[in-house]
Amino acid sequence: MRHSIYIQLATLLIKAELKREQNAWLRKVRRAQYELPLHSEHLLRDIGLDRTGRPLGESLPVGNKAERRVTLMRRIFRTRLST
Repeated sequence: MRHSIYIQLATLLIKAELKREQNAWLRKVRRAQYELPLHSEHLLRDIGLDRTGRPLGESLPVGNKAERRVTLMRRIFRTRLST
C-alpha cells in the first residue's frame, strides 16, 4: 500500500530538520573543543597554560635548546668564513 504524498513530504521534511539540528549540534561541539577556558586560571594551569594562554615553563629541555643554538651558531660562522 502506497502512502499519501503528504505523509511522504512530511517524513522528508522531518528528516531534513533532524539532520539540520544534528549538523548544528556537531558544529557547536567542534567549535567548543578548541575554545580555551580563559575565565578560569585553575583550568588553564591544569592543561599547562598561563593566564594569557601561553605554555607554562620552558617549551624545550635546556639541553636541546643549547644544542640547537650551538648548531645555529656553527652554521652562521661557516657561512661567514666561506664568503
